[in-house]
Amino acid sequence: MADSKSNSNNLYAHLVANSLFTPRQLSIISKRLQGGGRAQDISSGAYYRQVKQCRDKVNAVLYSMILLQSTGVVQPETLSAIGRLAEQLSVIFASESSDVASRLSVDDVISVMDQLVKRMSKL
Repeated sequence: MADSKSNSNNLYAHLVANSLFTPRQLSIISKRLQGGGRAQDISSGAYYRQVKQCRDKVNAVLYSMILLQSTGVVQPETLSAIGRLAEQLSVIFASESSDVASRLSVDDVISVMDQLVKRMSKL
């Protein structure tokens, strides 16, 4: 079970390292989606500034995906492929109490994910 949690942590760290979001921003997003309030170690002003930055980044990513697909930079099937990949990663992240993540080689999953992302772009 500890291995599956470690695999999930490694996959999550890889996703964060290659994303536009900081770990703190992702923590804020996660807490807001779960209905939680701000953490005690952040001022109210800083918290709401981070929330606004998160909202702006999410919107920018969505507009970027629309722009990239409509201009032909990414393949037409990119959005559905991203959706399938995200669903599979959700299963891995949620499976800390099962043997799904423990059977996976985190390096293999990251490699496949990186190859898929690279193939989605025509650049």
